[in-house]
Order: sequence, then structure tokens, then C-alpha cells
Amino acid sequence: MSEPAPRSAILASRSVTEPGEIDRLNAILADAGLGRPLGPPERNTPTVSVLPVLGDVDPRRVVDTLRATAPGAGELHLQVVSGYRVHTVADPATDQALVATVPLTARGLKTGHGTVSWTEVPAADMPPAPRWPPAGSPPIVVVLDSGVKPHHWLPKHGHPRFCINPPRVGSSGLPLPDTAPATGEFSGYWGHATFLAGLIRLTAPDAQVVSVKLMSDDGTLSDDDLAEALDWLIRYRHDGRVVDVVLMAFGRPKEPGEDNPASLTRQFGELGRQGVTIVASAGNAGVDTETIPACLAADRCSPVVSVGAGTSAENREAYSNYGPWVREWRTGTVVSLMPLTRGPDGNGFAQWSGTSFSAAIVAGELAHARAAARAAGLRP
Repeated sequence: MSEPAPRSAILASRSVTEPGEIDRLNAILADAGLGRPLGPPERNTPTVSVLPVLGDVDPRRVVDTLRATAPGAGELHLQVVSGYRVHTVADPATDQALVATVPLTARGLKTGHGTVSWTEVPAADMPPAPRWPPAGSPPIVVVLDSGVKPHHWLPKHGHPRFCINPPRVGSSGLPLPDTAPATGEFSGYWGHATFLAGLIRLTAPDAQVVSVKLMSDDGTLSDDDLAEALDWLIRYRHDGRVVDVVLMAFGRPKEPGEDNPASLTRQFGELGRQGVTIVASAGNAGVDTETIPACLAADRCSPVVSVGAGTSAENREAYSNYGPWVREWRTGTVVSLMPLTRGPDGNGFAQWSGTSFSAAIVAGELAHARAAARAAGLRP
């Protein structure tokens, strides 16, 4: 059976399922000369709804119009779905449909990961994959994120392995299980860590990634899970394992009058004494409000490197957070990997924007520098 053609759609927060909300939004669009293009939700997850855009109306015009004119649109988290398809997964034993699925794109609005959406791009937009395995002992980048997924561009063979997935982290059920392939409940951040891994490979082709899934597929994570993972990393390093860089491409705004979390300060300090650098993204709200954990870069002798999107504080991307607590700046609009299929050979590529990706580039640079220093006999 042929797969249905892609259709136009947008994602919105679940508030659009409230009675009369679609009618309210369509009335605003009609007043703007776009007719009434929004259909009823075709798919809901716990955090987002998929709204079909009917007719020939450009979904980007729909999103731009609602953001500009709809009261409360700032809470809608609207975005265009890239390559939206509705399809079913069949049970091979019975050939019966099990669940309708939609590949959802990333929102990035809750905790400062990517910005509004990614766009699928052809494979030719991605540089060739670097050679693997590297010579010598690879630097290690720990990616605390949504879990690196299989992708044909990432090395699967050779020694050492490119990606290590610890089976157990601490004592509280980490890493989180990846339930989306079984349930079909994909959400915005399922491909986030894979996108980061592609950038690390490009920037540090000699680096190895340790992937720990802390983030749910809707882009949230627990403070307790983060603390557990950092304590595990401290023990992991004490046991003689190599950890060079920890990438934390997430964060939350610091509350007015809030001190830096003492537990994070302690854990980062211990990792720093063990020679580990923590790279944290500044966040994508376009404000100077400090973001935790990136703002800990301002602490004296901190091992944290905070990263914003742009070439400098004066020439930053409009979405990037900023302030004296942001120490490094790198481009934030990049092309990398997107696991558009659920099988063992994810094969997609995408362009995405966000300080997460600026941070991944810096993490790769630091790892590559570690490898060069070790090769020169300057580091153990």
C-alpha cells in the first residue's frame, strides 16, 4: 500500500482542544483574509495537538498570523510540521493496525532546547561522515538528553564503539526507557540528542559519546533525575572511566532572587576537580534572564561553559538568551541528523536552530582539543 502524501499541518499546545478554540482561531484567520483553514485535531499527545491546514493556505502564514494577532497565542506554541504524514503501524502477526502515528517536530519552547521547528533537508546538505574508528584514545562526551537514536550516518561498528548507552545509571530507573517506538507516541524531542550527536561527530570526529536518556519525549526532565545522573557521573569518573565533556543542552529560567542550586554547584565542582568540563546552552527566550545550569558559568573557578547562539553578545541570534553569564558564542542554525524512521537505520537530515546546537559545537571543540593534547602528551 502506498503511503499517503505529506499534508500541511501545524502543532499547537493541547489548549486548542478546548471547546470553541478552533472556531476562535479560524475567526481570527478569516479576518486576516485566510479563510477558515484549521480543521479539528487529527492527533493529540499529552502536550501537543496536530491541526490540519485545509486547502492551499501556507501553514507558515497561519502560524505567523496567529502569533501576531491572536490573544494568548504566546501560550499556543505554534509551529509548522515538516513532512507531516499520518500512517499506521501493523502488527506483523495479524496485519491489523495498532496505532496511528505522526512524526512530530520539535517545539523547544519549554526548557530551552531547539527553537520552534526543524526543517527536513536532503542528505546532500550534510557533510560526509568522518572516518571511524579514530586513532588513539578518543575523548568522551557525555550527552545528558533525549537519548541518541540509531542513524546510518553514525558509526555502528569498530572498536571503540562510537555511542555507549549505559544500561543502568544510579538506582532510580535511569536511563529513561525509550517507549516511543513501541507506542507510536513520538513527541518533539525524540530526535534532539541524535541531532547533537551529529554535530559532535562533525566537530570532533575522534570523540566518543556516552548517551544517557534523562529527557522525556516532550522535552522535560526531572531535577531529581539530573542529580542522580550527575552523582553517577562522579562515581563513574572516580572508578577511572574517562569523561572529558558533559553536554547539558537544556535549562530553565532562574527565578527572581533565586540562588544557584547548591547541589548543582557541589556536583559541578566535583566533576571540575576530576578534569571534566560542563557545556550548557543559554536558552532560546531572547532575554537576559539567567538560565540554570548555564548561569553557573559565572561562578568563580566554575567548570561550566555557557554558550549562546551567534558570533558575539552584540551579534547574537534574536532567540538566544544573553548576558554577562554567557561565555561563548557559536552559530545556532545548523544541519545535522534527524532519525525520521524508527528502525535501526534512521536516515534523515534536518536544519534546526537553537542554543543547544551552539553548545554541541563547543562540546565538540573542547573534546577535539582534549584529543590533540593527549596526542601531544600534555594530558593523561
